Amino acid sequence: MPYDRHPVRHARSTPGAVEADLLLEPWLSSVRDQVGGLELFDCHTHVGCADPDGSCFAAGELLEAMDIVGERAVVFPLAEPGSYREANDSVLAAAARSGGRLTPYCRVDPVRDGLAELERAVTRGAAGLKLHPRAERFTLATPEVERLFAFADERRLPVIVHAGRGIPSLGADALALARRHEHAPVILAHAAIADLAWIWRQAADQPNLFLDTAWWNTADQLALFSLIPPGQILFASDAPYGRPVASATLALRAALAAGLDAGQIRMVFGGQLERLLTGREPFDLGPAPGGTVQAPGPLLERIHTLLVAASARLSAGYPAEEYLDLARLACSLPDSHPDAGVAASIRELLDRHAAHLASDPPRRGPRVPGVHLIFVAAAVARTPWLPVPDPDALAGGETEALATGAGSR
Repeated sequence: MPYDRHPVRHARSTPGAVEADLLLEPWLSSVRDQVGGLELFDCHTHVGCADPDGSCFAAGELLEAMDIVGERAVVFPLAEPGSYREANDSVLAAAARSGGRLTPYCRVDPVRDGLAELERAVTRGAAGLKLHPRAERFTLATPEVERLFAFADERRLPVIVHAGRGIPSLGADALALARRHEHAPVILAHAAIADLAWIWRQAADQPNLFLDTAWWNTADQLALFSLIPPGQILFASDAPYGRPVASATLALRAALAAGLDAGQIRMVFGGQLERLLTGREPFDLGPAPGGTVQAPGPLLERIHTLLVAASARLSAGYPAEEYLDLARLACSLPDSHPDAGVAASIRELLDRHAAHLASDPPRRGPRVPGVHLIFVAAAVARTPWLPVPDPDALAGGETEALATGAGSR
């Protein structure tokens, strides 16, 4: 599916998440053009309006965010305090109206009629299962989970499991489930950050185990793409917590920095998910690149560290002006410095974030609006040898021209 490039001059009219997305689009285009024919298929998005954290995201809003990057997406409900039956039906209906752009999964609480709801939802068209041990307060060793995986194994249904912050280690149980149910693709969300320190050593021996890219920290993304075989990585945004344009930018920069080639990247960003959803065996894309990703120079490392600190606070809903102000000052490199162009691109993202907040965008969920611009700014600081938008094109409101990041690397 082709994607449209949106002139930045249209992005400052009204507040909202899509306006922030449009402000970011040039940074996605600058790296997307390194991989011809890239079609995005996002394995992790949500809709719903009952999540206890205050998040509210309608299917129409998801499709609007997807329009910016021209993607398809898997979708499932946000948390629901009660039964998931109605929420799953809403997801199925939204997918039916989407013209094939949305692929519905169901979400269940394993200990509250989980298997019965999974069977019902799959009969109605659900193509996979979402489990959230943190929200529903269960472990993967729960007997009811075993029954869910047995059902998924029989029908070759993907099972995506929250494996991010706020939970203890679940990697050992996930590996055991994957071994017992080898026809069910087991997807650990959020780069399996709770277990990434060790699970990479065993991933290659379990080809139905996958990790998705739905996470904001470039250090984790670089570890993911360096240590996990590319055939076992799936692009994900975690919308609305992540935004498709920002998530694609972060993951593309990490994939390119780790050394993946264009064919591998096209599979990570959609081709492999397509195979899993049609019941085919995953494609072997070779071993993990391994090695060490080169580091930026010391001045950009300062900026990156400050922006990571800011991102952590903004993600939790707290202000981060002191870190952002320090990062902006750290971008004041002499024009003659080899990293000056990259620093200027980062400063532009900081300015766009500040302008977006000044427009008083609505806050719907835990994160400070526009935090995704800061995520990308940190990623640019950590991977400065990759392209950034041409500053003259940004000034003119266009996104066609590119400038390759240069510097002391």
